[in-house]
Amino acid sequence: MQITTQVTVVVASFFVTALPLQPAAGNDYSIGMMNWVTHPIMNSSDLTALTSFATSATTPSIAGGWVIQEVADTIQGGANFPQVDAYVQAIDTAGIHLSLNYADDNWDGTAQGVTDNVTLILNYLSACTATLSTNVGVSGPTIDVNLDVEPKGSATTADWIAMLSQVHSLIEAHNTSGATVHATLSAFMSTEVQDDISSGGLWGQVWPSIDTLIVMAYRNLPCFTTPCVGTVAAPCNDGFMKWGIELASNTPAGKYCSIALELDHNGADLGSECWKISFGATGIYNHPSSTDPQAYRRSFLTEAMNEGWKLLSATQQGALHPNGGFILNSYQWLSCFRDGVQVNGGGACVPSGTCDDASRCIPKLAHNPPDLNFDGVVDGLDLAVLHDHLGTCDHDSNLDGDVTIDDLLTLIAGWGACQ
Repeated sequence: MQITTQVTVVVASFFVTALPLQPAAGNDYSIGMMNWVTHPIMNSSDLTALTSFATSATTPSIAGGWVIQEVADTIQGGANFPQVDAYVQAIDTAGIHLSLNYADDNWDGTAQGVTDNVTLILNYLSACTATLSTNVGVSGPTIDVNLDVEPKGSATTADWIAMLSQVHSLIEAHNTSGATVHATLSAFMSTEVQDDISSGGLWGQVWPSIDTLIVMAYRNLPCFTTPCVGTVAAPCNDGFMKWGIELASNTPAGKYCSIALELDHNGADLGSECWKISFGATGIYNHPSSTDPQAYRRSFLTEAMNEGWKLLSATQQGALHPNGGFILNSYQWLSCFRDGVQVNGGGACVPSGTCDDASRCIPKLAHNPPDLNFDGVVDGLDLAVLHDHLGTCDHDSNLDGDVTIDDLLTLIAGWGACQ
């Protein structure tokens, strides 16, 4: 059973909330991607390649979706505004939701560097001459500002929340200054930060400062079925949808969330952390039994997202951003899944190392199959879920492709606390 969400636009208390576009045709959700490569800003042929890639219907397609573009380094000192204008115009014309990003993946907790770079992006928005028809909010042209600021060392989640508040003040001042192009705010957050927010009951401190939160859920879909195995010796509920479901459940009306999935396969860099790749490692980029690596990657990635989407309730699905329920990291690695063509300035589609990972098949939802609501026990709540999905292929407790009386027998056989 497929559920198509209809999203109601609610204006946030201080931001101009962008009007959502419709998901790409054929999908129940839209896909976005991060782009760390700045060549398309400075090189027109690379920009043409990017827009062609972004509007292609090839699965997984981000047409009608979201591009988060690293830009802060490119406009230091106010340089290259005309080039950024051309980039913004091309992405907008292509029908893509756009964010302009500042990143610090080793943030020490000092807000000044973040606010300086956000100010630089806002200065650009004040000078932007692009004619926007896609990136338009309820009060006119609107571009999203995105932060990938990751606390490290002594930096705390409390520092991160305080930093968001300061950035919010800058954006609020920008939006009331008479600038033609307004701003919204999105931010990536690590699972560690999300865990701190949840355990500390801090959601009420975070959401007033933000429009969209994107959890960097760099984990595999809960578990794989036998004979496949998971890639991390952690509980099965440590998959990317554990974090996505929790975030979606804590996203208030008028706000959005997304789930970021890691595609990078620099094995030599990841070393023992190969489990961070959201779709496994060895056998994903160059599967030993596949004669068409790109087709295999596309199938693997697409099914993982489809299976993850099914785990969300209709309300949770409505909380995911209409232009990017899943954000794929990044353009250069997504190209390895899509067409295998190396992005100018990006890495090649050849792993730089190997991972000790036995995962070699497309994932199924196998955690503890009869536990249909993922609460750790098979009971009457799971029976109710099964009843609601009879005749479909969702919540298939014996993983045979149909929900029938056989699934009821599987559920009864598994009744009780999960191992």
